[in-house]
Amino acid sequence: ELLTQAERAKLYQILDSETLAGILEYSDHLTEYVQELSVRKKVDVFSQMEPSDVVEVLRQLEKGERETLVDLLDPQVRSDVKLLSSFDEDEIGSVMSTNYISVPDHASVKEAMSELVRQAAENDNISTIYVVDQRETFYGAIDLKDLIIAREGSKLDDIIMESYPYVYAREMIEDCIERMKDYSEDSIPVLDAQNRVLGIVTAQDLICLLYTSPSPR
Repeated sequence: ELLTQAERAKLYQILDSETLAGILEYSDHLTEYVQELSVRKKVDVFSQMEPSDVVEVLRQLEKGERETLVDLLDPQVRSDVKLLSSFDEDEIGSVMSTNYISVPDHASVKEAMSELVRQAAENDNISTIYVVDQRETFYGAIDLKDLIIAREGSKLDDIIMESYPYVYAREMIEDCIERMKDYSEDSIPVLDAQNRVLGIVTAQDLICLLYTSPSPR
């Protein structure tokens, strides 16, 4: 923030996109600084950021520029951005993260661990693993520690927490906050109307919401 725009421009050229994205995500002037980037750099940086932060920036851009940038995004990032953009700004789905791990309820412990390793290459929120049934409906959650110490031949059902809290994507943020404060979990799944997992809200997300959202009525 102490740099001039010209000095920041030099810094943008020096830093790789992943490092720059990590810096900008913690800035109070995210949109302002992103606007100083070239189109190519914007796209590269967006690809390294949380989709919810990308959506926050895109909503403040002109429609033409917004559509151009979305079209240039990596297909997976574009899909995530479009999903979050489908929710109103005051709905919890607009601020969820798609960075989570899920496994099928019929998997063995060994298969669940293999699936965790595979998905962890792209998603690093691994302390809680979400379980879905054959219809992709939310079934419960597994603590990573329980999965690690589970015997290879034991049933996955033995370590699944079926009574695990969740919120619906269309719920208002202010309606969710007080309820979520009572939970001690590190993340909570966000479901659609068919109870399928769309994303998660992490404890860190909750802290941000507490400081940025108006007090519940």
